[in-house]
Amino acid sequence: MTKRRPQSRRSTRSGGNSRNGKKKSIGCPIVAENPRDSLEARVLEQTEELHAANRKLENEIKRRKGLEGEILEISDREQQRLGQELHDGICQHLTAVAFMARSVALRLKNHRVIEVDDLEKIAELVNAAAADTRNVSRALHRIDVDSAGLAGALQDLVDREIWKIPCRLKIDGSFHIDDDTAASHLYRIAREAVINANKHAEAREIVVELGRTQKGSFLSVSDDGVGCENKPDKPQGLGFHIMNYRARAAGGHLEVASPRRGGTRIVCYLPETK
Repeated sequence: MTKRRPQSRRSTRSGGNSRNGKKKSIGCPIVAENPRDSLEARVLEQTEELHAANRKLENEIKRRKGLEGEILEISDREQQRLGQELHDGICQHLTAVAFMARSVALRLKNHRVIEVDDLEKIAELVNAAAADTRNVSRALHRIDVDSAGLAGALQDLVDREIWKIPCRLKIDGSFHIDDDTAASHLYRIAREAVINANKHAEAREIVVELGRTQKGSFLSVSDDGVGCENKPDKPQGLGFHIMNYRARAAGGHLEVASPRRGGTRIVCYLPETK
């Protein structure tokens, strides 16, 4: 009989250490991402974006409502200004003409000698009333200003006889603009700036300038008056926000500064168009 050989202990131990013939790996287990957590994170992110868009929209609505209110105030102010011009200018001239014509009529009625100076004075008053009427009609007629007529419109603006402060226009030969809408906004910015300077600047001269820099064209209205204070906590005067709105509508931006030599300078910069 053949004897069976006893099994090796070494082989038994090795088989016990590696079950199924594979060794155990030591390391960090990989945890799969929870789809629910990922979805909640995306929902929260989109919700924050939606809230930010809503806040931006609310601020824009408030800004536009404020601009509408300022436009109404400016419209009321312009009506009051035109009414005052008619009362202080044309009406007074016509009233004086009526008094002098009545005086001449009484002299004729009483067979008295008529002075030639009285008739010449009547003619002067009528001419003055006609000039005031032309100035008012120019102010009302300048509704549509295109790029070709911008320089002429600004010249008419500075030549008006109603300004208390002398105005002059300065145009750089390199200035050029093709956008009719932008030209219309520039004219209205200049008009508002000249009106404000006449009311508040206490200056000796107002200069309206059309020029050009390396970055583009610009319109500036400057005076040598008392100047302005650019403080963050100080609210801007009436008309500043509407000028700023017009500058952005024209594709540019508005700057207000007080130069070292004194006075105030309002500049609307328009970028170079491609």
